[in-house]
Amino acid sequence: MKILTYKIKNKLYKISNEGKKIKRPSYEELKEYKNFTKNENNKFALSFGAGRSGQNWFTKIFNNHSNWIGTCERFVEYETFFRYITYYSLPINKEGIFELFELASKRDMAKYQNTFIASPYLSFGIQELTNRLNPDYLFFHIRDPIKSVESFYKKNWYLETDNFGVDSPIIDTSLTLHRTLSRIVPKNDHFKEWLKLTRIGKITWFWAKINKNIFNEFDKIKNKDKFFVKLEDVDQNYEIYEKLVNKFNFENKMTKNKFYNVINNAPNRELEKKYEYINWSNKEKKEFEYIIKEIFPKYNEIITNL
Repeated sequence: MKILTYKIKNKLYKISNEGKKIKRPSYEELKEYKNFTKNENNKFALSFGAGRSGQNWFTKIFNNHSNWIGTCERFVEYETFFRYITYYSLPINKEGIFELFELASKRDMAKYQNTFIASPYLSFGIQELTNRLNPDYLFFHIRDPIKSVESFYKKNWYLETDNFGVDSPIIDTSLTLHRTLSRIVPKNDHFKEWLKLTRIGKITWFWAKINKNIFNEFDKIKNKDKFFVKLEDVDQNYEIYEKLVNKFNFENKMTKNKFYNVINNAPNRELEKKYEYINWSNKEKKEFEYIIKEIFPKYNEIITNL
């Protein structure tokens, strides 16, 4: 019944004003805005995260105001491809992807004044994207590691790793291509050790690896307004929303009821069977704790600064 209710809400959202607003534009439409020039009245925010961290919901907060458009995973196959070639350092020209996001931001600002573009797949190459796109604001979305790993597990991450080769990732034709490209694995000799981990261990490695890279790249970027957003701090927090209204000049401020209802319009709700930390095996818990400590133990040091 929950799944049916979610599907109905999702369909209703697609035909709502907010849903129509974020419909993916064609490349022909994007080209119409190539000569648009951004001015001081236009603001561009770029959002990064590891996934399962509330980016989609946060994006919809921006999208619910007439002077902003908020989109997440709008060009998902290009976004996953960008991360794939960047992470594996493949000798592929990225110019087309840069142009795509450049045109998309111009189109958004021409139509809605301001744009908030988010994707969990733009987690490598952050400095490249920032230098090329020149956004006004950068966001780093992060969620408690235990909750994140639980969520990835429910979404079947690394469910079929028995099919991996002994020295490289594979293309799984039973999935969509963008899902295959999104499942990065350790490079070099670390891959063989990673294959021996439990699914919880593999997902923990992914969470830690992605967030470490975003954190490190953020630190290197200067002269930009950078915001750290912990899902636990902002989730359904109307006081935080009021800060966003003032900071980003939202028109048509939402009532509390409308704000709280935004989460019901977010896709990818977690309807699958849960596998919570309390049920993990001792081996899974030990892998989790060791990997977090070794790769990215900084979660508790990060402070939401909206």
